[in-house]
Amino acid sequence: MRRETQNVLLVLVGGALLKIALTGTYLLYVKPSHQYWLIAGGVVMLLLAAVSITRDLVSAARTPRDQPLPAHDHAGGGQPGHDHAGEHQHSARSAWLLLLPVLAIFLIAPPALGADSVKRADSGAAVARSATTDSALYPDLPPGDVLPLGMADFASRAAFDRSRALEGRTVRLTGFIVHDGDDAYLARLSIACCAADAFPVRVRLDGRSVDNLPNDTWVDAVGKLAPGSATKENDFIPTLSLLGVTPVPQPENPYEQ
Repeated sequence: MRRETQNVLLVLVGGALLKIALTGTYLLYVKPSHQYWLIAGGVVMLLLAAVSITRDLVSAARTPRDQPLPAHDHAGGGQPGHDHAGEHQHSARSAWLLLLPVLAIFLIAPPALGADSVKRADSGAAVARSATTDSALYPDLPPGDVLPLGMADFASRAAFDRSRALEGRTVRLTGFIVHDGDDAYLARLSIACCAADAFPVRVRLDGRSVDNLPNDTWVDAVGKLAPGSATKENDFIPTLSLLGVTPVPQPENPYEQ
């Protein structure tokens, strides 16, 4: 591959990393703690490109115009059957594939994972993946008429909190609507590192129709836990008896950690 091509790829990939890191778009793909790594990676790539371009310009300025360039042995050291040109072509094609994610970031900006990912994933809730079926004691819930909770915290407490502190409490959950057959769910994707390892947390909605809300509509859902609704038989997916639903914009960080 020509050095000019290498420099262009470094600039484009480094620029793409800085763009998603500085505009907040990176939150659609990775955890917030990865922002500084993305910035560092983008800066390093741009610095490498700048150093390489500067060296090429200095070298070109020092080379007399009438001096022939050194010959390059394309025969592979005189060895028969050595297709050096074919290797160059194959390497160049592979390197240009780096432009695909760059173009996707600059031109398309793929959205966060949503309802389709939830329906394709394992139906089990996050708590079924990370916790045992034994009950446990959780920290006391703060006072308040409407308690804001994360989806994973709500699902875990509904299934395993032996104190049953959620029963009778009014909670507010934020997630997106997922219609699956005759059932409607509030869902949120949880990630450990990036969107590639995302798994869904679901809460079944009951008591108030959300049929007019399409898939991937972000809402604040206010309601109460249906006691005993999160069981092993339904993969520990609790039911929320709805009191109200309010559409909201997608959060800046659509994933839970």
